[in-house]
Amino acid sequence: MNTLAFKVSPSSRDLLSLIKPGIVLANLVSVTGGFGLAARGQVDWSLLDATLWGAALILSAGCVFNNLVDRDIDSFMQRTRQRPLAQGRITSPQALTWGTLLLGSGAWVLGCHTNLLTLAVSLTGIFVYVGLYSLYFKRRSWLGVWVGSIAGAIPPLMGYTAVTHHLGPGAWCLFLIFCLWQIPHAHAIALLHLEDYRRAGLHLLPLTHGEKVVRQRMPYYISAFLLASLLPFFYDLTGLSYLLVVLTAGGGWLCFTWKTRHHPHLKSWARGHFLFSILTIMILNFMLVLDPTLLFRGS
Repeated sequence: MNTLAFKVSPSSRDLLSLIKPGIVLANLVSVTGGFGLAARGQVDWSLLDATLWGAALILSAGCVFNNLVDRDIDSFMQRTRQRPLAQGRITSPQALTWGTLLLGSGAWVLGCHTNLLTLAVSLTGIFVYVGLYSLYFKRRSWLGVWVGSIAGAIPPLMGYTAVTHHLGPGAWCLFLIFCLWQIPHAHAIALLHLEDYRRAGLHLLPLTHGEKVVRQRMPYYISAFLLASLLPFFYDLTGLSYLLVVLTAGGGWLCFTWKTRHHPHLKSWARGHFLFSILTIMILNFMLVLDPTLLFRGS
């Protein structure tokens, strides 16, 4: 039997790796969650398509610029030292051109097919992620996680504003939810790759304040996220099914961190938190889409 082999040139593969496809796809789930909450069961599929394409291009550009900024510290870390910029397989001007092309394309899609507010929100996210977080706070302060959480809360806002054309209570609920989710999620990643970050000289909370402080604070971070995640219900944006499912998912995560607070193996504990964070936010995004659809179609 003949098989066809499609060879991807190293340069194409490297260009693809710069956009961090896994991160982009994960953020598109959040874009869809915000869009679903705002649409309230009345989905404009052409608008959703344009929003996802525009967001994908903008998010990809942000990842390319982040790779460009981080090319020096990436060479110190085991998990990132093979990245194309760290290895010199792609030059800085090439990466800058690639990121600018993606950014311009995404801005055109969002500006022409959604609205100017969505474009402004997306560009704000790029400024925070690349300008404030990557260039400054990530390297100089443990507060970088909090600044990065602002950028991480932008994708659902893009989905929401694409539908509503304004920043209403639903948008601010989403912003708070995703900001607060980022904190325990990011700390779990930091603990999993602690030695890498230490070699790179980054100022993360477990390195500046100690691992014990992170363990002590984690239940508070997750509790704050859990309370924020209930806000859409109390603002009548979602129904009882959302409340029950999200309360169960977030409550399960909180119970996990409480029961395992004295776990002797740090990486195992951090891995459990990382997996819980991914599962919880995926469930939340699913309910942001499903629950308003059922609620408002049934009304």
